[in-house]
Amino acid sequence: MAAKHSIDLTKGPVVKKLVIFAFPILLANLLQQLYQCADTYVVGNYAVEKEISLAAVGSTASITNLFLNLFLGLAVGANVVCANLYGSGKHESLRRTMHSSLIIAAVSGVVIGIAGYFATPFLLDKVMHSPSEVLPQATDYMQIVFLGQPASLLFNFGAGILRAHGDTKRPMYILITTGLINVLLNLLFVIRLKMDAAGVALATVVALYLSASAVLYILFHAHGEYRLTVKELRVSKKETIDIVKVGVPCGLNGIVFSLSNVLIVKEVNELGKIVLAGNTAASNVDTMTYQIIAAFYSAAVSFSGQNYGAKNLKRIDKLFLWSSILSIGLILLTDAFLFLFPQFFVGIFSKNQAAVSVGVSRVFMMGAGYVLYCVSEMAIGCCRGMGKSLMPTVLNAFFICVPRIVWVLAFYPLLVTADKPYNYVMLLWCYPISWALSAIAQAISYFYYRKVEAKRFAAEADSVST
Repeated sequence: MAAKHSIDLTKGPVVKKLVIFAFPILLANLLQQLYQCADTYVVGNYAVEKEISLAAVGSTASITNLFLNLFLGLAVGANVVCANLYGSGKHESLRRTMHSSLIIAAVSGVVIGIAGYFATPFLLDKVMHSPSEVLPQATDYMQIVFLGQPASLLFNFGAGILRAHGDTKRPMYILITTGLINVLLNLLFVIRLKMDAAGVALATVVALYLSASAVLYILFHAHGEYRLTVKELRVSKKETIDIVKVGVPCGLNGIVFSLSNVLIVKEVNELGKIVLAGNTAASNVDTMTYQIIAAFYSAAVSFSGQNYGAKNLKRIDKLFLWSSILSIGLILLTDAFLFLFPQFFVGIFSKNQAAVSVGVSRVFMMGAGYVLYCVSEMAIGCCRGMGKSLMPTVLNAFFICVPRIVWVLAFYPLLVTADKPYNYVMLLWCYPISWALSAIAQAISYFYYRKVEAKRFAAEADSVST
């Protein structure tokens, strides 16, 4: 990677480096989410059947993520391993890891694309119980999106490699450019060609392949020892095992999350198309807020990864503290705007006042809950950067997913009334409850691993000195 694009995260002021590193990720995430919001905005305002198209787009995300999360976990694994090797100066092993991860991305993407395409009708109808009037558009949308998953994984793996070297700006530039193209294609396909949900899906897929092409161009045209070459594209056993050790627990974590969310969305589907449309509109609003957490989590993974490779645990402690403080501060600032004008923000994505009223309740619930989620994700990011990926996954299963499942299956049925919006609010309570439990558990886990690694590094130093 060209030196001018890389950031050495093992030296210099922690807060300054964190902000410089995290801001491009945050901006890229926000822009990417903004472009995805454009999908919802276009179908919610210009589709022929607005509520049905909006519900169709919103009813598929949890299923798509269920397929994708395992392999996105491997992308995190590649990021961590690359960052560790970069921080420790093991450049030959780093090159093998980079080439191996690209092969993993390509193969995984093809597998997901094919499996997801053919499984879509069954999943939406028999598993998700999508409303009958929504099912045709939801099927078209989801099948087209699955065709873009090879490109999605290639971009995520490639961007992870760049970020492991401290380069967060070029992935941001790519997303800015392809996102604008996505928006323009949305307008063309939906307003001009009347393609409804299928139109925004097609626009998304085109943007994904452009993003993947751009990141591959950068990787194969980089200067120096980090340049990828076709002749070196092979799966190296040791480096792949290292990626799998970190990545599979991350992926399983995502799958367990998706399974619990599938259960929640299934219950939302049972509340009808108005509630589903309101949920979809509001999710675009609160997901913009979530991008703050996602950006600092990604920064924590790469930042702690480099410093773990350099055996500098004190910088990781500072990272955990300041990433938590900064993410919570930005969440509170964002919540201040959302809570003042919730109907305006939800109303951007739906003109149906009943749906907007439903969506407002989600904005309040999720916005407040994200404050708790910050601590959990920063602790997880630091643990994974140190290569400790299994325990955060186990803790998430017990303290996030299990409470959600118990809430939906045991407590929620006791609260159900004839008032569907009220039922929706009761369903949403599973989120802040699970995040509060996870924040406590993950913070304890981080400090435990920090102590274990400090003892190990001290023992290694003693053995070398003697």
